[in-house]
This record gives sequence, C-alpha cells and structure tokens, in this order.
Amino acid sequence: MTRRDRIAGAVLSLAVTAVGALWWAVPESYPFGARDRVTVSLSHLFEHDVGGAMTLVAGLAGLATAFASGRALRAGAIAQVVFFGVVMSDAGIMSLFGYGLAVLGPVALVGVLLMGCARRRPWGWAGLAILAAGVVASTAAGFPPWLAARNIAGSLYDYAGRVSWTLADCVACLVWVLIAVKAYRSGTLPAWTRPATVLRWGRPATIGAALCPLPYALYRLTWLTPWPTDAELTGPLDPGLRLQGLAIAFGALGGAVLTLGLISRWGEVFPRWTPVVHGRPVPVRLPVIAGGIVAGACCMASPGLVANAVERDELFQVLLWPYPLWAVLLGAGVLAYWLRRRPYAPSAAAP
Repeated sequence: MTRRDRIAGAVLSLAVTAVGALWWAVPESYPFGARDRVTVSLSHLFEHDVGGAMTLVAGLAGLATAFASGRALRAGAIAQVVFFGVVMSDAGIMSLFGYGLAVLGPVALVGVLLMGCARRRPWGWAGLAILAAGVVASTAAGFPPWLAARNIAGSLYDYAGRVSWTLADCVACLVWVLIAVKAYRSGTLPAWTRPATVLRWGRPATIGAALCPLPYALYRLTWLTPWPTDAELTGPLDPGLRLQGLAIAFGALGGAVLTLGLISRWGEVFPRWTPVVHGRPVPVRLPVIAGGIVAGACCMASPGLVANAVERDELFQVLLWPYPLWAVLLGAGVLAYWLRRRPYAPSAAAP
C-alpha cells in the first residue's frame, strides 16, 4: 500500500471516529435506528448506543489498519469493507441510481436524436418527431412530462439529508475496497482469466445481469394501467406519479441496454453517430468503472433488502429487486469485459 493510500485511510478513519463519538454522545445526531426514514437497511435495527459505539470502534480500527502491513493490513481492510458495505449500508444508493437514470435518460435520448439529426440520419428526425408527438399527446391527456420531473426533484429534496449519509458510507466503503484490492494484488492470474475462457462465462453472466432490472421496470410500468401496484399504500396515483413510474421504468430499461454493451461491438468502439469520438475505441476504464460502481451499489443494497424482506415477511422483494444476484452477475460481466480488453500476458497466467 502506498503512502497516499495510508493517508487516505487514516484521514477517513479520523472522520469516522469523530462521527461515531458524536452519535454515541448525542442521540439526536444519530440518523438511523427507529427514526430512520430508510428501513431497507440493517442500521435501522439498532439505536445510537450500538451504532455510535460500532462506528467509533470502526474508526479506531481503521486508524490501526492504515499503519499496518501484511496480514494485519489485509484483515483490517476486509473488516472495514464488511462494516461499511454490510452493517451500515442501505438500499438508498439504488434509489439514487434509479432516479438519476430517470432524469438523465430522457436527456440522453434527446441528445442522441439531435446528434442523429446533425449527421443527417433519418432515424434522428423520425425519433424527434415521435418524441415531440408523444409529449404533445401526453400533455393534452393531462400528463405533462414536467410533473414527473417535479415529483422526482421533490423526492430528492425530501431525502437529501438522509441520502447524504448513504453516499458518505459508499465513499468510505470504496476507499477501503481500493486499499484491500491493493493489499491482495498479485502478479499471477488463474487460467479462467484467459480470453478464450472468459468468453464462455462472461456472456451468460452479462445477459443475466441485463435481465435483473426488468422485473422492477415492469413493476413501475403498471402505474400507467388502471391496476397500479402499491395503490393500496399510496392511494390513487396522480398524473405526476404515473409519469414518474414511466421515467423510472425507462431508466431501468436503459440500465439493461447499457449492460449489454459489455458484450456488444458498440461497447468496444464508439458508434458512428457519436460526435468527435466515433470510430475510436471505448476506453476500457469507462465501462469498467461505471459497471463496477453499479455492481458495488447492488452489493451494498443487498443486506438491507434481504433483512427488510425477512422482517416484513415479503420475500418477493428479493425477486422484484434481485440485488444479490444482480451484484454477482454484473460484477462477473464487468470483470469479463476487463479481462477481454486488457493487454494479455500469457506468462502472467497460472497453469
């Protein structure tokens, strides 16, 4: 581990120690427990005396780990990953991804169509015409698209304070994941990492990962029907909520399409309609980092999802949001993509 990594781990651990001490000493500052607004987590099950004490101990242990080496460093880093990635994690990070795709998806679609028009592609003009007609028809039917944007912005504003702790936990987990990876790094790779072998397990894993968000997309699309899901909890759905469900559903579908890029030609070479970079190789780090972040988020959402499903005796949640399976399959797909496109050195592979 480099000196910079040790400094990052030490600074992070000092901050965690201070936060843990604050939570332990001042109950009102503790954002989890019974008053937590996000119950798809483990942290809503324990109060400040337990959560604050654990966080304080984790910060002190992180300080010791930052200056350790060998087995102590590896064991300490893994313990930190488990604490931040399992004990203190929640499914709020996946909600952020869902809302983010719901907002950025339409913007990206319009951008793609405009680029098609700029390159004089018929599909660009046809797509813009269909999109404009859809907006006009939706507005005339009482479903103006800006209602969905208003609802999403309102939800993000309401949960901004709570979600900030989710993001802080994700950052802490990511730092320790990077430290752990460097601590376990080895120059020898097993035979299953060879390009010919990667093709056998990488493709089915990627296809499986692309299918994982589809149940949730179909679930949200029911909000456009007379028989919407969750109606018994939310009551009659107003036009804004119905459009919000549509936007989130298309966000999930967009995630599935992007996942397929890991095994598609356009995931290796930028398509012709992309400006400036068309025809150039896609940087390997771009899909790997993006896909790795989503796979990591699925990992962090899994403990809370399973605990909530068991607590409420609603195991169907694991089928509707298959975060555990999604994390494994997407992680495997991203790894396969990286192994296929990295410079391959046969001498580095174990027999």
